[in-house]
Amino acid sequence: MKRFAWGIALMVLGVLALIGSNEVNDAAGGGFMMLIGGGVLTYYGNQYLKRVKQASAFALEMIREEGKIDARQIAQRIGVSEVDIRMYLAESQRKGVIPFKAEIV
Repeated sequence: MKRFAWGIALMVLGVLALIGSNEVNDAAGGGFMMLIGGGVLTYYGNQYLKRVKQASAFALEMIREEGKIDARQIAQRIGVSEVDIRMYLAESQRKGVIPFKAEIV
């Protein structure tokens, strides 16, 4: 979430720098750099949030069906490592999406 928010902030600052520059060499270079950096941060932040939502949705589905969460199976479905899935699930537990009493295998 932090990457996404910082990316948006950098993109806004980059646009403001481009609008406020009077000459080509004035602040346009810095504005373009902020705009590109903000775009990259926003993209990767959005990808991270999508993966966390997918992992949480699959985990809740598994809780309903099997009564436990299989991190390896979720990792295979999403296409990331099991370590990343366990971090996503821990974050979802901290946010209250997944109950703490859920068994993660």
